[in-house]
Amino acid sequence: PVGELAQLAETAAAACKDARLAALVGVLDEGGPNARVGVLASLPARADVETALHEVATRIRKQSGGDTVMATGSVVESIRDVRRSFLEAEQVADVASRGSGGRLFYRLPDLRLRGLLHLLRDDARVQTFVERELGPLLEYDAQRGSDLTRILELYLDSGRNKAVAAQLAHLSRPAFYERLRRIERVLDADLDDVESCVSLHVALLALSSVRWERP
Repeated sequence: PVGELAQLAETAAAACKDARLAALVGVLDEGGPNARVGVLASLPARADVETALHEVATRIRKQSGGDTVMATGSVVESIRDVRRSFLEAEQVADVASRGSGGRLFYRLPDLRLRGLLHLLRDDARVQTFVERELGPLLEYDAQRGSDLTRILELYLDSGRNKAVAAQLAHLSRPAFYERLRRIERVLDADLDDVESCVSLHVALLALSSVRWERP
């Protein structure tokens, strides 16, 4: 909501002021679906970037609550590079907002593989890879109204720990194991094979980025 963003912008401006950082703060794309608060801060020549970010983010989190996702772009030295830094911060925020991490703020290196796949989400080769790895399972779910793709994601996100994944899926272990066997049949894949699971996990992460852009 616009009112909440305006209040968050005021909170961010106050946090920068308290941290003695000169900054321009405002709501970007106000009224649009991707409205967010932007902060353009000027760091003193000898300032420690990590310390400055931590101080400002801590103040914002304290005032706004724990559901605010804060992302930062790379430090730039020229005004012509500011747009690139803002775009990077937006991409980081997109990915971080869907994660389960509890970082005070996020940068592109913090997102690791998920961040890389998000940046490559429009690459036709990535989309082809997703279709090749997961196409049969996605089609199976679409035709039958099942949730095998979600089950596979829970299994892989749990480090292939079947007991933990079954608990997260709110299924008994026998029921969960049966679904895993069905996934293996649909994909013609061995879920005990590490390389197969890595490939499927990467495909799921890439699929998540594509779905975020095209809900």
